[in-house]
Amino acid sequence: MKKEPTPAKNPFKIAVKILLVLFISILALIGTVVLLLFVYENDVKNAIVGELNKNLNAEVKINPENINLTIIKTFPDCALQFNDVLILEALPIKKRDTLLFAGQLNLHFNVMDIYHKKYDIQKIKIRDGYANLLVLKNGKNNYTFWKSNNKTESKDSVKFNLKLVSIDNCLLRYKDKQQLFKTELKIKTLTFKGNFEEEKYDIESKADLEIKYITQNKTSFLKEKNLSYKINLNVNHNEYKLNNAYLNLNKMTLDLNGSFLYKDSLQNLNIQFNAPNLDIQSALSLLPEVYKSRISDYESAGNFYAKGKLKYINKNNYQFSSLFGIKNGEITYQPKSTKATDVNIVGDMQLQPNATALNINAFSLKLNNDELNGNLVLTDFENAQIKCQVKANFNLNNLQNFWPIDTVTSVQGNLKLNLEAEGLVSDFQKQIISDKTHLSADLGITALELQLKEDDKLYKVESASVTVREQDIEVQDLQLKRGQSDLKLNGKLPRLISAITNTNQALIIEGNLFSNRILLEDFLPKKASGGSNENPLIPDNIQFKLNAAILNFSFGKFEAKNITGEMDCKKQKLFANDIKFETSGGEVELNVFADNSKNKLDVVMQSNFKDLDINTLFTQFNNFGQTTLIDKNIKGIANATIDFAGTWNNKLEVNEKSIVTTCKLNIDRGELIDFKPLLSLANYVDVAELKRIKFSTLESKIDIKDRIITIPETSIINSALNINFWGTHTFDYDIDYHIQLLISDYLSKKRKRNDDEFGPIENDASNKRSAFILMTGKIDNPVIKYDKKGLKQKIKNDIKIEKQTVRQIFKEEFGVIKRDSIKVQKQKKAEQVFELEPSQKKKPQRSNNSSDDDDF
Repeated sequence: MKKEPTPAKNPFKIAVKILLVLFISILALIGTVVLLLFVYENDVKNAIVGELNKNLNAEVKINPENINLTIIKTFPDCALQFNDVLILEALPIKKRDTLLFAGQLNLHFNVMDIYHKKYDIQKIKIRDGYANLLVLKNGKNNYTFWKSNNKTESKDSVKFNLKLVSIDNCLLRYKDKQQLFKTELKIKTLTFKGNFEEEKYDIESKADLEIKYITQNKTSFLKEKNLSYKINLNVNHNEYKLNNAYLNLNKMTLDLNGSFLYKDSLQNLNIQFNAPNLDIQSALSLLPEVYKSRISDYESAGNFYAKGKLKYINKNNYQFSSLFGIKNGEITYQPKSTKATDVNIVGDMQLQPNATALNINAFSLKLNNDELNGNLVLTDFENAQIKCQVKANFNLNNLQNFWPIDTVTSVQGNLKLNLEAEGLVSDFQKQIISDKTHLSADLGITALELQLKEDDKLYKVESASVTVREQDIEVQDLQLKRGQSDLKLNGKLPRLISAITNTNQALIIEGNLFSNRILLEDFLPKKASGGSNENPLIPDNIQFKLNAAILNFSFGKFEAKNITGEMDCKKQKLFANDIKFETSGGEVELNVFADNSKNKLDVVMQSNFKDLDINTLFTQFNNFGQTTLIDKNIKGIANATIDFAGTWNNKLEVNEKSIVTTCKLNIDRGELIDFKPLLSLANYVDVAELKRIKFSTLESKIDIKDRIITIPETSIINSALNINFWGTHTFDYDIDYHIQLLISDYLSKKRKRNDDEFGPIENDASNKRSAFILMTGKIDNPVIKYDKKGLKQKIKNDIKIEKQTVRQIFKEEFGVIKRDSIKVQKQKKAEQVFELEPSQKKKPQRSNNSSDDDDF
C-alpha cells in the first residue's frame, strides 16, 4: 500500500502561532515586571531614597505621594520618579534659598536590578525645573550637595554609574560673587553622555539654549541670544579638552577647540574659534547695547568672517580677541530702502579687564555713486573714546536717506569731506567742537538746500569752503540765502555742525558779514498757532560777533540802507555798537542793547538822527509807542538825539509802562496837520491855519515815562498864529496842556463883532496880544479853561527877567548896584489878557472864592 503524502503546513497558521506565543511571552514578561514593581515598589523606594538621604548634603522636601516607581513611561528602563521635588541650598545656614526645584526628576536603572536588589543609576532626567547656583565671596558654593567623602562600595544597594544626564525646559541662574560674573540661561534641551564615574572619560553633549544675559563685572557681553551646540569633550579629572565643537550663536556658526579647567567653579579657559561665513546682522547684534540703538532699522548681507580666542583665568585676568571683516557687503536702511553697496571692513576687537577696543583698520562703501572710506578706533566701551579718519564725497540727500538726522526735514547738495576726529563719544554728543575734543576737517559745500523741522523756510548755500582746526571753524565765502535775505560770510563758526544736528546747540558766528538785503523776519522763529509768545525773538541757539556791511535792511516798517557797525549776540542778548546807516532820507548813528533772555525783549537805545524825514521816521518806529503825535500829524526835516528804553513780549506787544524816552528834537520846515490839541481851539479861535500850521523851526525836548508824555515850553512861530505850549499827555489820552496864543494879524470872528465882549485889551511889551488857555480832559473831548495859573507864572517869569534887565542897566551905567536901592513895582498886568468866550454875553464878575481856572 502506497503511503499518502503529508499535507503542506499553512504559513499563515505558523505566523499566527508565533505571534501568539510572542504576545503571551510579552504579557507574561509585563505581568512579571508589574508584579515585581507591585511587590518590590516599597523596597525600591526605601533603598534609593535611603541612599540619597545618606549621601545628600542638602535638605530635600517632597511629598511621599509624589514618589512613584514606573516602567511604562521609561521603558525599557525602570525609573523612580519624583514629582515637585525641592532641594535647598547646601549651605550651613538657617534661611536657605532654593537650589533646585524640579517638576519631574527621574532616576533610571535596569529592571533586573529590582530582582537583584542592586540598583545601578545610569540616567538622570530633569524637566520643568529651576536651578539657582551661587559662589560666595569666600569661594564656597551652594550646589555641592553630594557628600564626596562617602565612597560607594560594592555591598551598597545603590550606585551611581551615570551614562546620561538630560535636562528639559529648565531655568538656570549662576552667580559668582568672587569673579563678579553672572548669567541666566533658559535650557530648552540639554544632554550629557559619558561614563561620569570614571576619572578619564569622553562626553558627548548637545543643547538648545536661550542666553538671557552674560555679564562680567558691569559689562554685558550677550543678552537675549539663542545658542545651540554639539560638543565632544575629553575629560581628565577636572580638565576638559574640546575635540570637536560646533556652536551656533544667534545664527552665527563657530568651530571651537581648546580646553578649560573646572573645579567647583570655572578656573581657567582657553578657547579658539573660527567663523568663516557669518551673517552680518547677527554679528552686529552681539555688540554692547549702547552701540545697537541705531542698527535695528538696518538689514545687512554679505560675507562676514571672524576668528579669535578667549582666555580666562580670573576676573582680573581674561582676554577676548578677534579678527573680523566684511567682503562685498550690503547694508540697507529699511524705512527708505536706501542701500550701501561694496561694503568692505577689516578690523579687530580686544576685551580685557582694563582695556577694551574696537579697531576698524579700513572701511569703505558706496552709496549710489558716492564714496566713503576711512578708519576708526573705539576704546573703553564703558566710557567710549573714538579716533577716526574719514574721506567722503556725498550727495547730502543720499546721506540723509541712509543715516537720517532727526532735526532735518529735507536736504539737497553736495559735500566733500576730509576729517580727523578724536575724543570721548559723550563729549562729541554734547558738543562736537569743544576744548575736550579734537576735530580737524576740510569741507566743501555746493548747491546746499536745507530745511529744518518746524521751519517753513529753506537755508540755501550756493557754495562754501569750511576748514576746521581744533575749536576753530573758518568759513570762506559762505553764500547763504534764506527767504528774501542773502548773506556772504567770511569768518568762524565754531558750532556749525552741532547747531544743525542739535537745535539746543548754539550757532556761533564770528567774522565779516556782507549782505545785499536782510529781512529780519526771515531769521525769526515761526510763531506757533494760537498766538503763543513762547518762541523768543532772539533765538537762544544763535551767537555771533560780526563786523557788518549791509546794503539794505528791513524789519516790520523799518527800512535802512548802507549799514555798517559791530554786532555782538550771545545768550539772547544783542549789542550793536557804532551802527551807522541811512534811513528816512537822513543818517543815523546809534548804539543798541536788546535782551531777550527772560521771555521778553528789553531794548535800550542811544541814537543821533540827522536830516531825517520826520513823517517817515514816525512811521518806521511805530510812532515811538505813543498816539498823541503820530506820523499823520507832522512833516519836516528832523535832527534829534533820542535815548530810549522799552519792553516787548515775544509777540512784539509793547509794555507801555516800560517805555522811558528822552528826545531832544529840532524840526525845520515843519508842518502840524490835524493835531488834535490845536484843533480843539478852533471852536474859539477862528483861524483856518489851525488845521495845517507851517513853521520854520521847532525845538523841544520830549520825555516819556510811566505812560506820560511830558513836553516843556515849546514855541511854534507862524505868520498866522504864534503858539507857546507845554504840558503832559498820557497814553490813555488824558491831557493837561497849557497854551499861550500870540495873535498878530488874525482875531476870532467873535472878536470882530465886539471887542468889548472880551474886556479891555492892551498891547503887551512886544506889541502883541496873548491868550492863556488850559486844556484838560480827553483828547477827543477836551475841557478848555482860562489858564490863570499859566498867566501868573508868565508874569513871574517876566518880572524876574525885568529885574535882571534893570540891574544890568544900572551896573552898566553906574558900575555898582546897592542892595534894595532899586525897587521894581509889580505890574498888575505884564500883558493884556485876551479872554475868549463862546457866548457873546459877558459873564458876571466872579467872587474871590472862584477857581483860578474858569471854563469858557
